[in-house]
Amino acid sequence: MTGLNRSILAGRLVADPETRYTKNEKPVTHFSLAINWKTKDKKGADFIKCVAWNGLAKVCGQYLKKGKLVAVEGRLTMRSYKAKDGQTKSATEVVVDNLQMLDSKFFEKTSQEKDQLVF
Repeated sequence: MTGLNRSILAGRLVADPETRYTKNEKPVTHFSLAINWKTKDKKGADFIKCVAWNGLAKVCGQYLKKGKLVAVEGRLTMRSYKAKDGQTKSATEVVVDNLQMLDSKFFEKTSQEKDQLVF
């Protein structure tokens, strides 16, 4: 039997997502979610880094904005890399497989788009 690695999270975007392309022109989008929590004595927030690839990366880059409420599903991954200063750093992030936009008015139309609507 193989292990189970699934994460399902819902939170608000901390900042606008950043979309980049690899050397092979594969889109990748990074963003962070703020997930509020509360216990009997304390309250706070956890900040979870997320990454999406390919078509989902393009959707994230196009539609997600700071403050929007989303749910993500994916696998938790830990990796290490060399920083520009030569030091080895580590990163923990959710590799997103599925994304659900939860705000009721997620898609805000610009005035130009509203003018083009036909009823």
